[in-house]
Amino acid sequence: MIEDDDVEALLESLKDEDLHVRIFTINSIVDNPGKKQTVSVLIKMLKEDVALVRSRIAWALGKIADERTINPLILALNDEEPEVRKNATRSLGDMMVFGAIPSLVNKLEDTSWEVRAESVVVLEHLGWVPSSEKEESLSLIAKEKWEKLLEQENLDEQLLEYFIDDPDKDVRSKIAWILGEIRSNNSIRHLFNLLMNDNFQDVKEQAASAIGKIGGDEGLSLLKQALESENWFIRKCATSALGYSRDILVIDILENLLEDDNRFISESAKEALERIKSKHNIKS
Repeated sequence: MIEDDDVEALLESLKDEDLHVRIFTINSIVDNPGKKQTVSVLIKMLKEDVALVRSRIAWALGKIADERTINPLILALNDEEPEVRKNATRSLGDMMVFGAIPSLVNKLEDTSWEVRAESVVVLEHLGWVPSSEKEESLSLIAKEKWEKLLEQENLDEQLLEYFIDDPDKDVRSKIAWILGEIRSNNSIRHLFNLLMNDNFQDVKEQAASAIGKIGGDEGLSLLKQALESENWFIRKCATSALGYSRDILVIDILENLLEDDNRFISESAKEALERIKSKHNIKS
């Protein structure tokens, strides 16, 4: 352990040009008996250009646990770097800062799933209980309790749409699934955008399925549009999605797709036809 009389040397080391030296120094400060002497300097370093340094500072301030760090850590919840926001959240929890609860509730809508997950853990650690349906939904999204989210009576479609373009593909996929399950007509264009433009196949599949479940004239029109795509996987997803439609008119479309040159599409058409005919008690 570094002794008290080395604090000045540590403060000097924080200015080193070598990033690894600065990070090592921050770690050393946490274990130093004179660490509270460094608080004012560390707070200033929360504005460092290097995100890794800011992140480690946010972590260290929680370990030092000085009241002077509370407001800077709350401000750090809005840092542009997710890792900084996550560490600031954890530090506020470690310090049991009950006054940070409103700010942490806001972090349940963070663009990073890691920050959301950390926030809900800290909030529950601080004894927080959701006070509205929206807060309950945000809590379940942060914990990725998708089945429980679907069980809510009055799901806010606008809130779900907020997460439909989430940076995390698994979140996008699950939100698309829920929107399909609740037959969210208002979300159908957002889902179509995922089908046509998302980079991940599982997201495309869920978005297409959701459009099929929502159905209606607009849903059928959008799936027909997707069938014209040059991307075979989009066509396959649209073909499968037609099987969730409640519109008997899709039977003709699917029968034509049985002859598609792409076997994945023709096989999907066959499965979709069986699903439609079974739903309407139509014998093959």
